[in-house]
Amino acid sequence: MCKIVGMHLVDLPSCYPPHPGGLEAYAHELHRQLLAADPDLRITVLTSDTASKPGIEHLTDRWTVVRWPSWMPVSPYPVPKPGFHKLLREYCTPDSVMMTHTRFFYHAALASRFAASRGIRRVHIEHGSTPVQSGNGFVRLVANTVDATIAKVVLGKAAHVVAVSNSARDFVRDLSGREPTVVHRGMELPTDLKAEPTADDTVCFVGRLISGKGVADLLDATATLHSTGMKARLRICGDGPVRSALEAKAKTLGLGDHVEFLGAVDHATALKEIAAATVFVNPSWTEGLPTTVLEAAALGAAVVATDVGGTSEILDADRTGWLVPAQQPDALARALGEALGDAELRRSRGDALRATTAERFSWDHAVEVISAMLRGAPVPG
Repeated sequence: MCKIVGMHLVDLPSCYPPHPGGLEAYAHELHRQLLAADPDLRITVLTSDTASKPGIEHLTDRWTVVRWPSWMPVSPYPVPKPGFHKLLREYCTPDSVMMTHTRFFYHAALASRFAASRGIRRVHIEHGSTPVQSGNGFVRLVANTVDATIAKVVLGKAAHVVAVSNSARDFVRDLSGREPTVVHRGMELPTDLKAEPTADDTVCFVGRLISGKGVADLLDATATLHSTGMKARLRICGDGPVRSALEAKAKTLGLGDHVEFLGAVDHATALKEIAAATVFVNPSWTEGLPTTVLEAAALGAAVVATDVGGTSEILDADRTGWLVPAQQPDALARALGEALGDAELRRSRGDALRATTAERFSWDHAVEVISAMLRGAPVPG
């Protein structure tokens, strides 16, 4: 495995645990794997104060988290308050390399320009595979404007661009003209945890409650199932700006007694919810490589998901799971009905999914490739 001798990595994810989310989980686990691979590496995480307070936290003697004060004009889009450049100057030392995540964050553009002006090598990880999907037209307008401006700076000035899935690669190529390297993340979960449903007809969702996650479509699909006599129960883990609207919609559809909004839960609780469900569902409108689907896959769960982003790189339709078109509640209802109605099919597809996930997603390979990029060494194939 490639070593990063005496190197200092400054990484700038927009948010970081304890804030929940796929990007946050990816960054945290990547840092843990990089540090385990090289005892000479030091990592400083410069991230927003979302879900925490500004300040410094030493996770180990080589792993430090510095949280900068931020505004949140749109959730979850932290914008740094004055003083951000001072942090960059303080923590980017002569032996530093830099990493950024997701093209559209303003602080990533500031860091990109800073790195370019100081001659600091920067690797960018792109987690998105489509323009921002939202039910809010103003949000889409702003996001498309950002893609046409900030995103091109963030992508264009990087020494290397990593795409988390094949669909993310295609999106980056179309947006910026760059040819990124696809690097699938690994997935390591507690060895004693496996999908073992504890109740019949329970469907679990884990994620932020924003319009683009498709939970409204899931409620419509569940109402369709109920109209056929299949009384599926939803357990929704997560919080966000559309929660109250979703709770109101559940009541309007007559699902009040069959939908439980659990709010934000910690990672361990989310994994237990996935493992205990009859079916795990991801009805999202867009994804890069969906972390919750990958976690459900590693647990051997029966998974129904929309065919967006890199989801089809995890699930093989009709062999290891169920893939349906996004924003089509009727198709989602049919897939959920089939999965809920056939225990043997759920078991066989879940077992096959767990096996293929272990084969396809390896941190060893991801660390080797990203380490080489950070060092400026030849990138392994």
